[in-house]
Amino acid sequence: MNKKEKTDKTNWKTTGQERRFYIVGEIGRVCEGSIVTAFMTLFLVFQGIPLTLVAGVMLAVKIIDALDDILFGYFVDRIQITKWKAFRKITGQGKYLPWFRLTFSLFPLFTILFFLMPTGFPMTGKLIWFTVFYILYDFGYTLVEVPMNSMMVTLTDNLEERNAIIQYKTVIGGLAVILVQVLWMVLVSEYVGIPLRLVALLSSVIFFFMMLPIAARVKEHNTVLKNVDEETREHYSIRDMLNCVKTNKYLLILLLSTFLMSCLATGGAVGTFVSYYHFHSSLILAIPIFIAIVPQLIAQMQTAKLVKKFGKIRVLVTTGLFGALIYTGIFFAGTNFPVITALLVIQAIPSNISNMAKSFLTPDTIEYTRYKTGKDCSGICTSLSSFVTKLSTAVSSSLGLFILGLSGWVDVEATDFADLAAQNIPQPQSALDCLWVIYTLIPAIGTILSVVVMIFYRLKDRDIELMALCNAGEISREECEAQLSRQY
Repeated sequence: MNKKEKTDKTNWKTTGQERRFYIVGEIGRVCEGSIVTAFMTLFLVFQGIPLTLVAGVMLAVKIIDALDDILFGYFVDRIQITKWKAFRKITGQGKYLPWFRLTFSLFPLFTILFFLMPTGFPMTGKLIWFTVFYILYDFGYTLVEVPMNSMMVTLTDNLEERNAIIQYKTVIGGLAVILVQVLWMVLVSEYVGIPLRLVALLSSVIFFFMMLPIAARVKEHNTVLKNVDEETREHYSIRDMLNCVKTNKYLLILLLSTFLMSCLATGGAVGTFVSYYHFHSSLILAIPIFIAIVPQLIAQMQTAKLVKKFGKIRVLVTTGLFGALIYTGIFFAGTNFPVITALLVIQAIPSNISNMAKSFLTPDTIEYTRYKTGKDCSGICTSLSSFVTKLSTAVSSSLGLFILGLSGWVDVEATDFADLAAQNIPQPQSALDCLWVIYTLIPAIGTILSVVVMIFYRLKDRDIELMALCNAGEISREECEAQLSRQY
């Protein structure tokens, strides 16, 4: 087995250093994005902004941001900025890396500006600040995410190598996000009391330097789409973009599944408040997170073997349903902390396997569309994925906050949990009951709906391997067609 793995690795396109730098940069990117995900609700609540108002503005901003994602995805596919003399020294060579090199520094910059909202501003001023800089933050997110995720196709055409990179970046990135979010919770908790704004600003600086090596030390090795007519490949219009989207029905199924699950993942927006108000400590729900780290990592590292043996969709659906069942049990278990801890730890195992299996599918759908259309469409496909992720995250946060705002929630204004504890502002029982439903039951329903949608995904793993080889020019289109399990 070891000999086979070594032989397979000799056919990989990327170097070990390139893979390490890419993964470290990906960790910096997802951690940078999680700053706003983790802190935005707390930050706005601590600013004294009513929850229902926050929910409405947040959703409106995301709708505005939709145009940015789609347009940027098109421009990334359409425009070769390496041909622009003014940018050539900065961007270097490649297809998607040049865009990353040119724009990645804007992501942490806009994040920092978001958290510099003046505390003494009137309510209208705070809402304007939030709207402007949240749009800029989202735009910066897109500028980094689209090129980095699109690179999964252009780094290599070797699917085993690609899946290995996805697995390691997902596992290590997920672990990093868990650790930094727990660290952030400790720093802003009532036990330490560091201002939330300061934690966010220092974190952005650190994550900027983690993304920096990608710009200098990573190279794309699969940038030219083969086995298609030269004129067809070079021509890429708005109509072509729409055709790519229309052709990629499997990506649309995947995005619908993601949208349903993420829209109803309302627990993330209120988790810290659940910990503080239900268990009387803003840090106590970090305990099951820590306990789950080791079994979660073991499960994630076995995902590639599981999908190789049973197929991506079968693994995704089975583990997804199991995880949803456990989450439903958490709702009915109530606030018995030992029971909740055990269930959260168990639930993390199938949930992470399911998410990992799903992460393998986006590059597959892109290979399928490149094969069907003869177009390099990674940018638009990735930007659609980015848009759906960001929109659904906003919907989940808005939905959770909106429901909580209708429950009799008492608005607060504080710098951190130490300040909140000092004020000793109680919440009514109606708000506490609503918190529990938002944290447990709604996410369970979203997971079930998401898994049901994936039953309609019919793209076979072996067929994708053949399409990738054809797209890279390693086999002819005729050879590919002859070996496909069916006509697509």
